[in-house]
Amino acid sequence: MEGSSMEKTEIKLEYTEQTPRFGKMLLPKKEPKKPFPWKTLLQGGGFCLMGLFWGRIELMGLLRPMGLAYLSAFFGEGWLFGAVWLAVGLGAFAHAPLKTGAGLAAALAIQLTLGRFLERQEMGKKALLGTLASVLAGIFFAVSRQGLGFYFAIAAVEGALTLGISYLVQKGVVLLLEHGKAVIPSREEMLSLLLLAGGVLAGLASLQNRPIGAFLLPMASAFFLLLAARQEGIGGGAAAGVFLGLLLLLSGGAKLPLFAALALGGMLAGCMRDLGRLASALAMLLAPCIFLFYIDMTLLNPIWIGGLISGALLFSLFPKALLEKYGGLRETEGPQDRYTKMKELTEEKLLGVSAAFDALAKTFVREGERKDRGEIARLVDTIAGKACQDCGLAHFCWEEDLYKTYGMTFAALSHCDSLGRFRASDLPQEFADTCPRVDTLVDTINEVYGLYRRDCLWTSRLRECRELVGQQLLAVGEIMESLSGQMELNCIFLEGAEKELRHALKKQGLSPKEVIITEEKAHRRKQVRVVLPACGGKGSCKDKVLPLVRKTMGCPMVLLEEGTCSVDAKGRECSLLFREAPAFSLTTAAVYAPAEEGRPTGDAAAFLETERGNALLALSDGMGTGEQAAKESRIAIELLEQFTEAGFDRALAVRMINSALLLRRGEEAYATLDICHVNLFDGHAEFIKLGAVASFIWRRDRIISLRAVTLPAGILKQVEPEKNEMRLKDGDMILMVTDGITDALGGEEQTGAWLKAKLTAFPMSNPQDAAEYILQEAKKERRDGRRDDMTVLAGRFWQKQV
Repeated sequence: MEGSSMEKTEIKLEYTEQTPRFGKMLLPKKEPKKPFPWKTLLQGGGFCLMGLFWGRIELMGLLRPMGLAYLSAFFGEGWLFGAVWLAVGLGAFAHAPLKTGAGLAAALAIQLTLGRFLERQEMGKKALLGTLASVLAGIFFAVSRQGLGFYFAIAAVEGALTLGISYLVQKGVVLLLEHGKAVIPSREEMLSLLLLAGGVLAGLASLQNRPIGAFLLPMASAFFLLLAARQEGIGGGAAAGVFLGLLLLLSGGAKLPLFAALALGGMLAGCMRDLGRLASALAMLLAPCIFLFYIDMTLLNPIWIGGLISGALLFSLFPKALLEKYGGLRETEGPQDRYTKMKELTEEKLLGVSAAFDALAKTFVREGERKDRGEIARLVDTIAGKACQDCGLAHFCWEEDLYKTYGMTFAALSHCDSLGRFRASDLPQEFADTCPRVDTLVDTINEVYGLYRRDCLWTSRLRECRELVGQQLLAVGEIMESLSGQMELNCIFLEGAEKELRHALKKQGLSPKEVIITEEKAHRRKQVRVVLPACGGKGSCKDKVLPLVRKTMGCPMVLLEEGTCSVDAKGRECSLLFREAPAFSLTTAAVYAPAEEGRPTGDAAAFLETERGNALLALSDGMGTGEQAAKESRIAIELLEQFTEAGFDRALAVRMINSALLLRRGEEAYATLDICHVNLFDGHAEFIKLGAVASFIWRRDRIISLRAVTLPAGILKQVEPEKNEMRLKDGDMILMVTDGITDALGGEEQTGAWLKAKLTAFPMSNPQDAAEYILQEAKKERRDGRRDDMTVLAGRFWQKQV
């Protein structure tokens, strides 16, 4: 009874949901009800419908590669493969049961053995397995026909077609399977989608003998062409028309005039894209009809025209939201579109900033010289007020004899201006005899003119500074304007290489979040940007990513900022930037010899290599020797380095350095500038000189001299540096020297001959050895007299071994 009572109690608690005396009863948690997978089923149904039509296609009345090519795209897709397998079989079995059965059997066997292990992105393997199924079916069919060689040849052709078509189709199938993930289809994916749609229409062409098929084919063709034209414009419309016409022609669904009419209709529909859907639909209707009216009127039957009109109306009236969601007409922006918009906005801001700097510069630009006639009168009044105040003859001199006194005072000021000082002996004798305050008058004239002269000097200096500031502001405005003009999209996006690199990274166990590969249009230089999850400082960027980037791009690539971790602030992502490595390199060395031992040299040299594959050699000689000359040359070199790293044009940088030294003119800040800019990709060299002596290039057994006749920086307000350009060759040695070398050797011409003799006798490839040797030999040639600092900057240009 006790057992029975306990059993009843448990049953009662379970069904009446009474709470036990101690604690709360825990009931099993109900699992949430899963929603019915309508989207998955609809997607599978769409693929099956396409498979039904693809299975019906027969090219040239003999070849049937389309069904297996489409089916091979679903290897490894589980139940979806089985559904598409049945659909392709239903479409093809009625026309060629023996070959179709053999092909389907081979495909099913491959799926059960090898295909089910394939990943979605392994397109090449899927295409090969599809080709294997097609070739096996063709061999089986050829054997069943007494082994005729003709059928074996057909099997080979079908296998080749299956391989190519399968690879093209898979990109579109993957895009549709991952529709929610794909944002912007690439050109290859759009071509694959065109092929899929064209295959459906080519399969539909087999139903033309029936009224429903004869009506649906032109209707679907018009809708498909308008969709492609709306999405891709004139090129996409024409390509879709050609593609569809070719498929219909090969499958026997259309004649040659219809092939041309469809291409013309797609092209004109793309032309009218910007005018709206209705304009594109009218172009799609009128172009084929007018063309066929003159070429072959028999094709203009009422059913065909009715289907064409229905397709155009369907496209025109189709809800835009549905087209955007399912028809691929979402107006998304590609990388170039987004870049163009950002470029336009940035250009607008830069031009606005440039205009602001120009307006600001105009306030500093000196207006034309204006001669103030009241200035002399004020000077005369000042002299009269100081010298003649309380004089008994002031009334007579400055009122009754005004013109004579004024003229005498003006002549005295002119005398001061020309000779610097006015004396009592310079006064007219009559005036000197009459004036009781000659000495006071003469001292006042000299004092007032001295103050006036000092004010003029400061005013002139201030005006000069204002001009220079205005020039700098104008230069900044020019920089902003030039930057806005340099923002054109001068690169192309290599989408195929991006996908290849992404696939290679995934094979190595890496999960790239972003892969962008660009190539400059002008110079064909490549750049790769990869964003990866942070590796925690393990160095994956160098050990794993860099070799894959080099292999994918097929050229030497370098990792920028190598040796530093590129992880973001949150420690989640690493942003890696790779650039194509230059084909050439430049090794440099500089040696100095001061004019006097123990004192600093007044020369300065620098070598700078930028991330974009350019090298800069610079040499500056400050006027004179010692600390002051060193200060001037260092200022010039440091400014040049900063301007170069900031991306300034070299000629503009030279002009700004000249202005900076000119502002220091009170300190006699003059310095020469000798610049050599080398493009390490093609060897193009540019020499810019401002007061510098000749530079030399040692090429095997001869010396090339590069000269220019200009003044040093800091003397003239406006300078135009002279340029020399040439193409360097592998093994060239660049030699840049200061005037201490050329003066010791007797001039620039003698220096060139002397260098040729020395380097011919003792050829060297190391720039350090060459620079030291030239300096030591030049010091031996120095004669008594004024000594100057000596500097040699050498750079060897050589081609890297790949």
